[in-house]
Amino acid sequence: MKRTLIRSCVFVATFLLALILDSMLLNKGNTDMTAELKDSELPLVFIDVRGRQVNMMQGFLTRMDEKYMHKGIISVGENRRLSISVKTYGRSVKGLDFEVRSIDGERLVEDTPIAAFSEGDVLHADITLKDLIDRNTEYTLTFRLTLDDGRVAYYYTRIIQAANYGMEEKLDFVADFSAATFRADGLSDLGQYMETSREGDNTTLSHVTINSSLKQIGWGGLEVERVTEPVYTIQDITEQTAAITVEYLVRYMRYERENEARVKEVYRVRTGEERMFLLEYDRTMSEIFTEEATSFVDDRIMLGILDPEIGLTESDGGKVLAFSQAGVLYSLNMMDYRLARLFSLYGEETTDERSLYGDHDFKILQVDETGNVVFMVYGYISRGRWEGYCGAVVYYYNGATNTIEEMAFLPSAKSPELLEAEMNQLCYMNGKNELYVFLNDRISRIRLDGRSVEVIAENLSGGNCQISESNQNIVWQNEDGERGGVSLTLMNLNSGEQTTIEAGSGNYILPLGFMGEDLIYGVARREDVVSGYTGQTVFPMYRIRIQDEGGEILMTYEKPGIYVTGCRMNENQIILDRVEKDETGGYTACAADQIVSGVEAQPKSNVVITMPTEDYEKLTAIQMGKGLDGKRMKFLTPREVLYEGDREVLLPPSGEEVESYYVYGLDGKAAIVFSPREAIGLADDTAGVVTGRDGSYVWRRERINTKNQIMAIEAAAVTEERGSLAVCLDEILRFEGTTQNTQQLLNQGKAVTRILEENLHEARILDLSGCSLESVLYYPDREAPVLALLADGNAVLLTGFNEMQVVVMDPQAGTLEKMGINDAAAWFEENGNLFISYVRK
Repeated sequence: MKRTLIRSCVFVATFLLALILDSMLLNKGNTDMTAELKDSELPLVFIDVRGRQVNMMQGFLTRMDEKYMHKGIISVGENRRLSISVKTYGRSVKGLDFEVRSIDGERLVEDTPIAAFSEGDVLHADITLKDLIDRNTEYTLTFRLTLDDGRVAYYYTRIIQAANYGMEEKLDFVADFSAATFRADGLSDLGQYMETSREGDNTTLSHVTINSSLKQIGWGGLEVERVTEPVYTIQDITEQTAAITVEYLVRYMRYERENEARVKEVYRVRTGEERMFLLEYDRTMSEIFTEEATSFVDDRIMLGILDPEIGLTESDGGKVLAFSQAGVLYSLNMMDYRLARLFSLYGEETTDERSLYGDHDFKILQVDETGNVVFMVYGYISRGRWEGYCGAVVYYYNGATNTIEEMAFLPSAKSPELLEAEMNQLCYMNGKNELYVFLNDRISRIRLDGRSVEVIAENLSGGNCQISESNQNIVWQNEDGERGGVSLTLMNLNSGEQTTIEAGSGNYILPLGFMGEDLIYGVARREDVVSGYTGQTVFPMYRIRIQDEGGEILMTYEKPGIYVTGCRMNENQIILDRVEKDETGGYTACAADQIVSGVEAQPKSNVVITMPTEDYEKLTAIQMGKGLDGKRMKFLTPREVLYEGDREVLLPPSGEEVESYYVYGLDGKAAIVFSPREAIGLADDTAGVVTGRDGSYVWRRERINTKNQIMAIEAAAVTEERGSLAVCLDEILRFEGTTQNTQQLLNQGKAVTRILEENLHEARILDLSGCSLESVLYYPDREAPVLALLADGNAVLLTGFNEMQVVVMDPQAGTLEKMGINDAAAWFEENGNLFISYVRK
């Protein structure tokens, strides 16, 4: 009996000692130092427009790069006056200044202190900008708040001086429309603006659009109360249109329980002669998870009304899972009946605007069977140690001690929207505590144990780099050849092993993508790879291969006389775009082909489902692998491990900048693309805008004019010395105030884009091949001609348009004539839609 008791005591002592040692290792020398996450402290700044708080600005404690700060714009009239509010939340503000800079941040226009502002919890001030800004030109407006502890916080928005933008009227329309959705008697007035059709999904309140029914617009009969003042953000504005978002919190009863949800409305409106028109409407509703036993029903976690596309990751055995919902990250340990709120930017009150509308998100990096989770919080950090910074914080959650500890912080000088777009390219952590990210045009490996950084590959773009959907495998092209890569490097991020895939003698090689973890790449003969007049490389691949992680060739696709120019993935299908050689040695399009992949998704123990209900439409839930008794559930809030020293990791800046473009949607979200054609196509589909890396516009859907013609460009004809392409180039250069013997340069084999780049130093040259005629008319609308290349080797210039016609300068005919816009669109499409234009820097 004594021996058994002694053994039991030894076992208990050993177990307790192991726990203590584990805690000491995890806390890295600060074993007893934990604290709750600090609440938000920084003030907010708003623009006051007719009593509404517009363009909420969050404070940054480090200076951001202005050219990336695209969120929010305000138009000012001829008097250049603005009214602002500062919500202090009890903080004392010692100084308030503002500055105006060019949109790229390079030129300081004005730096002015605000001497007079009211006192109290909300400060008010009126400012007048100096008469130093150009009309109809965007600038960055930055407010600087000096706080009582000496820190300086920076707040960013954009301004444009334009007398006829009708900003107030557009805001009034949006505010009235939003308010009417909460009134039964207001819905009938909204019918004239809706485009109700079968495209609208009337089975869920989580997503309502302009195509939804009036009942859905009115919350489907659910009694919803708006409990916070709406926050309006003008994402984009022109004389005719505006993109405006509205965010607020709602409260409602469901199954006799009070619930809250974050709501975001996205509007695109146009001013008409007699009334406003609603061009786009999109409303999302994201219920905040209720941490109660009633949320667990048999084998389901009831999440409520929200988009089912939530972040969900489970451990290998499926016994532990992590999921994010409405700005909060949770971990559920089914074995111990423990639900831990790993991270929330909400303070004690969910109505605090500083956290409710924060630009942040999560990446769940690892979940293990013992309940430990590694996760990343990225974007604008609105509470805790890194409040006021934009970046990514990597945390380790210890399930045994219910603590979170910071592993590393990666700061960014870019906007939260662009950081999110970069993180969506690549963010992967392996079992060796190595984190891989694709930031600043580089793939970097961060060893979290020592916080060291190693650049794996650089100067990468979407054309020469591909990443598997899981982020586990990456491949990039080694461009040692004149027109392509002679090899690929395939890297498994779990093991860190790199494999070189050679093109073979006389060949080039190109990565096309992944199907699961299997690599798809193409091989082209060097003599078949050519550069056209535009400078764009034609890369016809005679062989397509699919290779697994171990290097085994799973499939080879090769057909005589047929060449593949690209591929697209559609579920388990690989769709190949193909061409064939014609009698002249050129390429003509032929029917696409398909390869069916045998890759099957591995089944998960826990999956997200939607459930139709009688009173609340579709609800989202997690279907678990086993049933849980909600009454046994323990709800935990981890404490944060404190530490001394610095865990900041600085990534190297971009070296040689890769050509890339930023596409901003109506909701302010950003995407990064690597060609003008792709950028314009995406922006056209989403009614968005395209900017370059310097923040200047490359394209937008709205035109300034209903008709315009570049009158300085007149008819010019070919001669014995100059062909039509040289004539067009000469006219462009003459229009921009320079001259050059372009025919000689063409005879030397120089591409059109290269000639323009070398002679138009203050312009960004754009290869718009593949864009529609309608989209390229943006450029003559901004006084930039469009060069169109024809299949027979000739060229014309587009110099103007109206609602029915385009103006074409044809050197072959020596004419400047109008052509019907539909006929012109068909003609240019037959000739391949090969367009080149430019924007002035």
